[in-house]
Amino acid sequence: MTLASDSRAAWGLLILRFFLGIFLLQWAIEKLILPNAASSIAKNFYKVDLSTTASYALGIAELVLSLALLFGAFRLVSYGLSLLVHTVTVIVSYRQLFDPYGFAKVGNHLWISTWPTWGGFIALFLMREWDRFSFDGWRQSRG
Repeated sequence: MTLASDSRAAWGLLILRFFLGIFLLQWAIEKLILPNAASSIAKNFYKVDLSTTASYALGIAELVLSLALLFGAFRLVSYGLSLLVHTVTVIVSYRQLFDPYGFAKVGNHLWISTWPTWGGFIALFLMREWDRFSFDGWRQSRG
């Protein structure tokens, strides 16, 4: 039995996509309802001054991306951009990731969850063609 023909893999990808989409969606919503929090995060982690307008614009863009991810639409682009967005987060939070228990006064063990989330985004991107229970998978089955 191949991965492509195994319905368990399709169900697994649906579950993975759903939870990663919800993960990304909550950050989009935060940018829209708490733009000052998004500005603070941008300043602390990305060293960027983010205006309220920019926070709303990023929130809308991330909302569109998270919905595309949730529904499995435009898989190459939406899964790839989602992976890229989370990869940037991993890169800018490297101090917290390598010091999760705060020995150098930067850590918080909750950051450890970034690693498996990143792995989930990588796995979903690599297996996107087998994500049958997605909008793109539905379109392919009809064509």
